[in-house]
Amino acid sequence: MFFGLAREAKILKSSEYTHVFKGGTLARGKHWQVIAKPLKASKPRLGLAISKKVHRLAVDRNRFKRVARETFRLQQQHLDNWDFVVMARKSKPVKNPVLSAELLDLFKKVTKK
Repeated sequence: MFFGLAREAKILKSSEYTHVFKGGTLARGKHWQVIAKPLKASKPRLGLAISKKVHRLAVDRNRFKRVARETFRLQQQHLDNWDFVVMARKSKPVKNPVLSAELLDLFKKVTKK
């Protein structure tokens, strides 16, 4: 049994990231920033852009990536056909459930616009 995020559910190419960045809808929270664009395919996709400028330590960047992937994986059946690019913002450390809840709210907020 495979519990990871499938390859089809990821944004992998730089041209796909550029497509979302150019015409996407932005939503900002305290810890996250999400850009989303409607997609014609059948499943939502996730892209991660966690910068060294925002979180210098790899441990912190990896934690944000882990939380984002897991939140997306658990909720992707409830999300419509959108491309999401998730970015971390500078913030004080908080627990993972707080990060996950805020990211889920941003997913819902950006898809309603």
